[in-house]
Amino acid sequence: MKLGRRHFLRGTAGALVALPLLDSLQVRAQMAATPRRLVLMYTPNGTIQSAWWPKNVTGPTSFDLNTTLTPLEAHKSRLTILGGVDLSVTGVGPGGPHQRGIGALFTGRELQEGKFVDGCGANAGWANGVSIDQVVATAVGASVPIKSLELAARCTQADVQARISYAGPGNPLPPMNTPLEVFNRLFANLDVPVNLAAQVIAKRKSVLDTVQEQYGILKKQVSSNDATKLERHLDLVRDLEARLTASASGGAVCAKPATPSEQDPEGEAEMPEIVRLHFEFLALAFACDLTRVGSVQISNALNRIRYPWLGSLGSGHTLSHSGDNDVAATQEVVTRHTWHAQMLAHFMDSLGAIAEGEGSALDNTLVVWCSEVSKGNLHTLVNMPFLVAGTLGGRVPGGRYMEYGAVPHSQLLLSILHAFDVPDTSFGHPDFAKGDLPGFLA
Repeated sequence: MKLGRRHFLRGTAGALVALPLLDSLQVRAQMAATPRRLVLMYTPNGTIQSAWWPKNVTGPTSFDLNTTLTPLEAHKSRLTILGGVDLSVTGVGPGGPHQRGIGALFTGRELQEGKFVDGCGANAGWANGVSIDQVVATAVGASVPIKSLELAARCTQADVQARISYAGPGNPLPPMNTPLEVFNRLFANLDVPVNLAAQVIAKRKSVLDTVQEQYGILKKQVSSNDATKLERHLDLVRDLEARLTASASGGAVCAKPATPSEQDPEGEAEMPEIVRLHFEFLALAFACDLTRVGSVQISNALNRIRYPWLGSLGSGHTLSHSGDNDVAATQEVVTRHTWHAQMLAHFMDSLGAIAEGEGSALDNTLVVWCSEVSKGNLHTLVNMPFLVAGTLGGRVPGGRYMEYGAVPHSQLLLSILHAFDVPDTSFGHPDFAKGDLPGFLA
């Protein structure tokens, strides 16, 4: 029986076990014992610069978090703050700044022609490309039930200013706006009570058993030198099997949550609970290995909403366009953005509580957070407030503030794809495909 490389490259339920690099077979070395995950996070209308960028900076790893990001202090060693990264592609194509910014944010592409109107009277259509979350979902999600989860709070409009995820050119993915929608997608068909963790571990162990059987066959087809390499790699497989078995009793329980109540997707009173549950359900979906890619939108680029639970009663879009000397408006925006950071911190805490291998799900997750403009009252599309949270198993070193000085953000998007072993050599608009972001990856 001849076994080709395809027999060894794909497992199920999160186990992907590949061979070491063999001279005889020319198989790429890879060992992914735990799932890798990507989350895109969007909040609207830029930031208050004086409260966002790090302070007391004396070097890339020596700085203090500013007011907006202080809720993430416990996770500082996992954060990468990027300065000088521009949405250069927004200089191409139709649309107003909010439209062009949100369309390009995770696609790296210009907008198509269309009839969506922004506040400045500009017209545009959807973004002209796929977003990175969908590329990563294709790469890491072949064995999971749900390719990706698109979640949002108060983002119901079918408008370019309300979409960040794209399956392809002109093909936006509408997000789910209530936790009940998310619950029904993830858990409605599961029996109660259910513990999926044991099922996931059993499936992964089954794959490892199959791999060990196939090793025995393959050893007879390769040189003695390659047989030695195979034996060393099999030791890693046995170690993985032992760790998976040990985690069956010590890992986080993957259990069906309580059914959430039906909520108004545009209700301001419900918004904080919706955001909280979205993040919690996404973390639980990761724990259950139901999906490995998600996105969370908090409002949209139109953003004509209030945050009454924070005492912020102005319209978000109007507040972001207030002058720098409007102290009250500035404080309202900072308060909202600090709350966004609190939600991210809560999500990271949840991931950190999910035991996985020798660490946690947080160790194997990357979150990319940004807005569609950098400074709301100027509509600037340079020096974007990109924050990357998580290290993805050490592929993206944390605890850094990296200043680039005007580079296209397509370089960041391509680097993120490379962190997930996507082999593409460019991403986004070809005029701005300049390779990886220097120093971003380990």
